Amino acid sequence: MKIITIHADFIEFEAKKKAFQGAEENIPEGKQRVEECLVVLTAVEKNDERDPQGIINQYVQEIKNIAQQVNTRNIVLYPYAHLSSQLANPKVAEQVLKEARELLADKYSVTRAPFGWYKSFTLACKGHPLSELSRELTGGSSETANLKREFTDEPFRYSRESLTPEQRIAFTLGFILAKAVKDLFKSAQIGEMGLSNQQIYVDFSQVKLRVEDLERIARQVQKIIKADLEIKLSSRDNLKDEWQRKILNDLGQEKPVYSLEETAVVPLCQQPFADSTSKVKAFKLMNLASAYWKGNQNNQQLTRIYAAGFASEEQLTGYLQQLDQAEQRSHITIGRQQQLFVVSDLVGAGLPLLAPKGAIIRNEIINFLWDLHHGKGYQWVWTPHIAKDLLYKTSGHWDKFGDELFHVKGKTEQFVMKPMNCPHHMQIFDHFSWSYRDMPIRFFEPATIYRDEKTGQLHGLSRVRAITQDDGHLFCRVAQIKQEVATIVEIIRRFYKILGMEDYWVSLSVRGKDKSQYLGTDEVWQVAEQALLEAAEENDLPFRRIEGEAAFYGPKLDFLFKDALGREWQLSTIQCDFNLPERFDLSFMNERSLKERPVVIHRAICGSIERFMSILIEHFAGAFPLWLSPEQVRILTITDRSLELAYQVEKKLSDLNARASLDSRAMTMGRKVREAQLAKVNYIVTIGDKEVQTNTLAVRTRSGEQKFGVEIESFAAMIADEIKTKKL
Repeated sequence: MKIITIHADFIEFEAKKKAFQGAEENIPEGKQRVEECLVVLTAVEKNDERDPQGIINQYVQEIKNIAQQVNTRNIVLYPYAHLSSQLANPKVAEQVLKEARELLADKYSVTRAPFGWYKSFTLACKGHPLSELSRELTGGSSETANLKREFTDEPFRYSRESLTPEQRIAFTLGFILAKAVKDLFKSAQIGEMGLSNQQIYVDFSQVKLRVEDLERIARQVQKIIKADLEIKLSSRDNLKDEWQRKILNDLGQEKPVYSLEETAVVPLCQQPFADSTSKVKAFKLMNLASAYWKGNQNNQQLTRIYAAGFASEEQLTGYLQQLDQAEQRSHITIGRQQQLFVVSDLVGAGLPLLAPKGAIIRNEIINFLWDLHHGKGYQWVWTPHIAKDLLYKTSGHWDKFGDELFHVKGKTEQFVMKPMNCPHHMQIFDHFSWSYRDMPIRFFEPATIYRDEKTGQLHGLSRVRAITQDDGHLFCRVAQIKQEVATIVEIIRRFYKILGMEDYWVSLSVRGKDKSQYLGTDEVWQVAEQALLEAAEENDLPFRRIEGEAAFYGPKLDFLFKDALGREWQLSTIQCDFNLPERFDLSFMNERSLKERPVVIHRAICGSIERFMSILIEHFAGAFPLWLSPEQVRILTITDRSLELAYQVEKKLSDLNARASLDSRAMTMGRKVREAQLAKVNYIVTIGDKEVQTNTLAVRTRSGEQKFGVEIESFAAMIADEIKTKKL
């Protein structure tokens, strides 16, 4: 890669015409002007295709270094092919610039000039010693690692899951929105329509939309709603949009087509629409975004509109209030305020670092999980972070996660950073000789796995590339499945009761009709699905049977919990697997001294610990219960005369394994108390002359309740009991 950086008073540019057929689509019209900026003229070269991630990282770091030197927060990434005669494939070059923009956008205001267009531009260079710099970047060494990700199309799949009334209203709004855009922009083509976090989204091509267009589109949506138009089944002959015809090809020509006057679509689920547009009583167009067709960055980029629709104004108001509360509870904001975790550009996107306080929360979760397991026959194991690719080819994960795997090249062998822990646990079981008397065998391991998630999908702790799973694998006989499931259900219920998350339902996830997507025989699947069904019934689980949601290796019970904001999260899972034992030829000796195949049960209580931490941070809004809180007690001294007693109290609490800190700074008590409250410390202990004289404490709770003359021993005992019982 070759770049020239120019520190400019301003740059003004305008796209004139396409330089080649594959030029970027849906670009802004008219002139764009950026002032007080660092312009980065960029040519991505053929050699950069060997290690695009390495070149992106070096490119971003170089820009940050120069931007810091010239003290600017505005970056303009400007593709400039004239710097090289050995240019990379346009798709690769465009993606390098897009991913670089995403990595820079968290700290800088970044503008990216259109790729593949002839452009006119005016540039005013500042003219100081650092205003014009040139660099040649070579990226990382491709000899040590291959982190290149290949993106492939996946066909759309049809869901037969019944929608809730709320979901049908949302899909109805999506159809209305699709028609509204086509009414206003005749060339618009309708792409995918789907739900994401209670919002409907619709993708469009052949149209350039701006945020200011949303108001006009909203008026047209309202007009269609008031018209009380009928939504009815239609014929595939009425499909005019290219993307909709492609969706029908994926789903099958027999799938239903719906029409709203002249607009026709193929939904991805059954019976998604109300019979009339008037059923939508309240809505809001939320925002514009971009999305690749089928989520594949090698495909065309479409414009996506997000919207929220409801059957009443009250529901819409409640939803918007919930969004506002969620923003206030953002784990990223609270994580920064409470110093829980760090995201480092040098470490990489999706690889958060837990600071001491964050590590305390993580360890408390893991310790609590172990407390719930170790008395029930589980044994803690450890497995390495990499393995030979043959392990995952044997397990089937190579095909399942192929384009998400991180590949590591050793001196003589090829390795993969593990995408799952279960193949490793299969090897531990396989190494030893077992009899029926030993069964079940239960392994417990909170272990980190690695998946190359797309940069644009990474977010704080909730979507990462290094994922710590609270993994457990049981090896048992078919007759033992129900009891083992019952034990796991008991653990799940106890864990979430402690956290105050007892509103849940369970998805009995089974195969869909397309059996080619799953490993194993029909007989094996029937046995596994029936075993989980009976276990769910006997344990009185609030379950629903959901077709098409099974893991590729077996059916499962997925537990979906609601948090303090009423948001639903899939957290716990119990998965029955007859396939991995077959693939690894696992066995134990039965009563007749014959080899018998075990059943494997995969179980996770909170899933990804990083994601679970993000949920807990937002669930508690940073105000953690005492046992989970990074800082449980803060001791404040009024004068130095209080220090001796303060040290004694701190040691007393420390001896009880309570997390107490001492603030003896020479500043006002009001400021000290305020800082402790902002840190959401559970108990604030104040020690002044009166407390020294009486050998007591003044204690303030996080809610503001104050007590004076509290005996030190009774306070310590209360803290110890609250931690032990894990009181909310």
